[in-house]
Amino acid sequence: MAYQLRPYQNNLVSDARKYLAQGFKGVLIQSPPGSGKSVVIAEITRMAAEKGGYVLFLAHRRELLDNIRETLEENEVKLSQVLILSAVMAKNRLHTMRKPTLIVTDEGHHGKAKTYKAIYDHFADVPRLGFTATPWRMNGDGFTDIYDQMVEGPSIQWLIDNQCLAPYRWFSIPLIDRGKVDFKNMTREAESSAALFESDATIQGDIVGNYQKYADGKQAIVYAPTIEVSKLIVKWFNDAGIYAVHADGKTPIKQRDQIMADFKAKKITILSNVDLISEGFNVPDVGVIILCRPTQSIVLHLQQSMRGMRYRPDKVSIILDHVGNGANLGLPADEFEWTLSARNRKSSGSEGGPPRITCPTCGQQFLLKSLLKIGDKPHCPFCMAEIQKQEKESSVTFDETVKMVELTTERARIARLSRKKFSKTAPLSANYEIAEAKVEVAGKGNSLFKMFGSLTAWSGKEFSIAELEDLAIEKELSMESILRAYEWAVKKATEKPAEPEWFANKIS
Repeated sequence: MAYQLRPYQNNLVSDARKYLAQGFKGVLIQSPPGSGKSVVIAEITRMAAEKGGYVLFLAHRRELLDNIRETLEENEVKLSQVLILSAVMAKNRLHTMRKPTLIVTDEGHHGKAKTYKAIYDHFADVPRLGFTATPWRMNGDGFTDIYDQMVEGPSIQWLIDNQCLAPYRWFSIPLIDRGKVDFKNMTREAESSAALFESDATIQGDIVGNYQKYADGKQAIVYAPTIEVSKLIVKWFNDAGIYAVHADGKTPIKQRDQIMADFKAKKITILSNVDLISEGFNVPDVGVIILCRPTQSIVLHLQQSMRGMRYRPDKVSIILDHVGNGANLGLPADEFEWTLSARNRKSSGSEGGPPRITCPTCGQQFLLKSLLKIGDKPHCPFCMAEIQKQEKESSVTFDETVKMVELTTERARIARLSRKKFSKTAPLSANYEIAEAKVEVAGKGNSLFKMFGSLTAWSGKEFSIAELEDLAIEKELSMESILRAYEWAVKKATEKPAEPEWFANKIS
């Protein structure tokens, strides 16, 4: 029986078909995690097959391929009219496969990779559809070389309000030192956070204790930075009498499938993994997510944190954020601006740009340049380190004074603002908002003195009376208080102190 699509899903289908009918060769469909992209894919594929079309479906993970095959069968799609392949397999068969009339790519933000580009270039005259929840890349690259138009689905908040996604509560550690994590690329994210994890667990707080406090007895998925750390977390849970299991890309397929089946059957309480349970994995009844891997990737952040937000009546997802991702990247219901155009590059790293390969020992994916040669095969730095040292028992201890707090959208916004640097080129009103956030998070200080202390006393930035008056009007502040803080900062600037207390607030 064919699916009955919801109105917003029907809109995605009709808008995509409209653009293709107008002659656009590439259309990207954006819709949040859990909004039913596979159902939309199945409907578009069914309609194409009914008209005699031949659809090539591409994805980069076995779970995605298995999921779409099952969904197509449920939607009564003629599988003889569909070729379901991984991107690697499709590239290897370019000169032997039947030419498709439509190319559909799941998780279309991966389409910038060379493997996908080779397929698109080979079938340059074939229209293509991409599906993604997050059209975003860490290196700032856009998608205009692949897609001509983008169709946007509803916002996450709309899906929550209309009972298409479960609401959530987000708990986070308020003081997290992410400065020790190397965010240059996703490989270094994992490596540096794993090293920090094993040497000082105060950055994460009490993982088992917080689970018992906020979600005791409920099934949970843990996202860890490395296999070694994931197994350590599993040990902590099992030592506490909570049945936990680890799975990763190195886990044999049959064993991994059994673990997933047992988890879905609720035989396992805690499932800890490394970059495995994100795209293509669906456990509707799981409502607890434990984040133990810091990241700067919006894609990874939303895929992992929203994995427990599949809708069920009366369900409220619990996210336990031990690494500050929510405060730094935003909460799911925040407004995210998606675009096909390139963005200002905020990181020198890249996601999906340089080719990645899978380490044959541990199964993790790494940038090619990050791998080391062992014999004739490349291995990741973790495996090399493991070969060079004996296993050792972890002596990690927790700082029990580190408590979780519930993070709301407004609190997350304040936390992000507090981490920003003052800017001499930004308006005073924008700098004042940063100063307010810094004072609120610190729990002490004066916003005006903090702002002018950094901008004027430390960096010598001068402001006109007109600029000060504009600040007073826009932020409804007294001119007297502004002048008092500014005059103090000017005086301090002439004294040129060697190391003022506001040294930490450097200027961007």
